[in-house]
Formats: sequence, structure tokens, C-alpha cells
Amino acid sequence: MNDRGILNERGVAFPMALIVVAILSALMAAFAGLSMSEPQIASNQAASAQARALAESGVERALWALTKGESTPGAPGAIANPLPSPLPAPYDGSQFVQVGATGGFFVTVAPGAQANERIVTAVGYVPDATRPIAVKKIRTVVTRVKWLDPPCAVCAGGEEPAGFPTELRIGGAANISANNAAAFCAGVTPTAAAASRGAIMTNGTPDINAPPDGQALWQNVPAENFSSFLFSDADIAVLKSLARARGTYYQGSQDWTSPPPDGIVFVDTVSGNPLTDSSPSSDLITVDMHGNWTQGWSGWLIVAGSVQISGDITMSGLVYAQNDLTFHGIGAGGITGAMISTNRRDTSSTNIDAEDTGNAPIRYDCKKVRNGGGAVTQNWFVKPGTYQEPSGS
Repeated sequence: MNDRGILNERGVAFPMALIVVAILSALMAAFAGLSMSEPQIASNQAASAQARALAESGVERALWALTKGESTPGAPGAIANPLPSPLPAPYDGSQFVQVGATGGFFVTVAPGAQANERIVTAVGYVPDATRPIAVKKIRTVVTRVKWLDPPCAVCAGGEEPAGFPTELRIGGAANISANNAAAFCAGVTPTAAAASRGAIMTNGTPDINAPPDGQALWQNVPAENFSSFLFSDADIAVLKSLARARGTYYQGSQDWTSPPPDGIVFVDTVSGNPLTDSSPSSDLITVDMHGNWTQGWSGWLIVAGSVQISGDITMSGLVYAQNDLTFHGIGAGGITGAMISTNRRDTSSTNIDAEDTGNAPIRYDCKKVRNGGGAVTQNWFVKPGTYQEPSGS
């Protein structure tokens, strides 16, 4: 290297050292700032999580109160059904509920779109509502499974398509009774042992027992008389999700020689699409239940299609077919609760009969319809898909 090159590089080291020192100083300042702000960020995140947990406590408090109002009406802290007006504190949002030293919540319960729905809004505060450092709001719809109070032990045709009148055929030694007052729900008295949107035809020697002040057979029932004890598509969606969660959801036709698990059992169309009067024939299903079920089954059987029951089968609760229903009882079994066929895609008659021996009775029991013979929960719960944390909360 010549002397001129050496002279050109003189003085480079000092500016470079200054640049390195400046960069290091900036990094040190940044790290110092982070070290001071990181605890505050962590504290804010913890407070936000605590506020959310407190809001969730408000939702749980409302669920407890609604459930208590069903199981033990008039109990301290319970919410009656239907909702009273005005609502008692704290469920009207007027009272801050303290939860230990962490904070507390306000909670408001309001009517929902359906009779079995409530809108719950809960706001959690840390450490209090006067000078909070964190606030979280939760809004959700809570529900319980819709209770059906059918006015008949056997009810047929509530959703029959136009031009396809329902026929209910009762024959053989069928035994249908709705005269046990001990099985009635408070304020609910059945109208008939068997009811149909269309004609009811009998043959053989059926034994049909009318309820007090009611009739044995009620035919050509107006459609509006069925609406209160049918599941809407929204109700069906909730029941489907509950069955999925507990592993009792099935798709397509089924052949059962032994009972499924107790509780809510849902059998869907092949495609999983709702059954309609225009569903393709490939989507029409049948659940065939037969054999010896003397050990019994309790719950709600919901079928997006038809149901065929035969043999010595003991069931307690509700059998609900969105199409047709056939019951051919043998032996001493039978059904305690109610059987409903809505005939949404009416392909054949709803048929009830029995062998001469045993009679396999169908006994109306409103209480067992409501709770599935004790296997269907009556608790309120968060409706799937409705949980929200509104923006800005």
C-alpha cells in the first residue's frame, strides 16, 4: 500500500467507535425502557384476565339463579320463570357483587327471543367499579332444553305438508292411557289420550283411556294446537349440539337391538341437513328399535325421520319423530311419557298397536317428558355460538 492510501484511512477508527457507542447506548436505553414497562404490561394483562373471569362469574351466577328458579321456586337468590318484573337485585344490574379482594361484577338478565332463552350481560371490574384498572364485558344467550307439555300420550301430524293429511291408526290390543293425575305437570292437563291433525282409525280391541274431562281420541286437530309442543329448527339445532357433545349423535338409518345411552339421543338425516317436505329420498331415514329392552331406557329420542319400535321395549321420556312413527308392542314393556310424530315428510300413517299379550302400554306422563325420565338435565347453560366480548370491553 502506498503512503497516500495510508493517509486516506487515518481518522476512520474514531468515527466508527462513536457510531458503535451510539448504537449500544440506544440499545441500552431501549432495554432499560422495556425493563420498566414490562411489569406494567404484565400487570395490565393479569388485571384484564381477572376482569374477564369476574364477568364469567356473573354469567355463572345468573345460570345458577335461573336453574334454582326451576328446581326450587322461591328459593333465596333464585330467578323465577317466567321472569318477574321488575327483576330482583342483583340481576337487574343495579348491585355490584364483590368477589373477594380481586374485584366484582354487575349482571343483568333479560328476556330472550324464545321462552326458554335469556340474555345475560355481565361486566367484571378490577379492583372495583369506582376506579377500575380493568373492565371486561360478556354478553351471551343462555338457554335450557325446551320443555314440551304435549296434551296427548300419542300426538301425530303437527308439521304435515299441505295435501298430505295425517292418519293415526290404533289397532290390536294397544293400550294408551292419559288418566293418571299424578303424572300431570302443574297447570297442564292433557286433552286426549291420542290426537291427530287428520283422521284416527281404530281396529281390534285397543284400550284407550281418556284424561279427566278430556277425550280418548281427538282427530282433525287444528295446526295451532300443536305449535306449543313442537321443536323449532332452532330447538333442533341446540339438541343436535348437545347430543354431539355427549357422543349420542348419529347420522343415517339405525338398527338397534339394545338401548343407546340414556339422555338426549339425536339421529340426523344422512346429509345432516334439516328434514323438510322436499328432502330427497336419499335423506329419509328410519330408526328401527327392536328386541328385548327390559332393562329400560330413559331420555329424549329425537329423530329427523321415522321411528319403528317393536318387541318388549321399556322406555321412559319422549320419542319425537319428525316424520312417521310405528309402535308394535309385545310383552310387559311400554313407554311412559309421550310419543310425537310431526309427519314433516308424510310418507305413511303413524301406527300404534300391540300383541294380545302384555299390551305394551303407552302411559302419558308429563313429568317424565320434561326430564326424560330423569336423564335430561333441566339446568340452564350458555347457548352454543352466542358468547361475545363486545369490542372496547
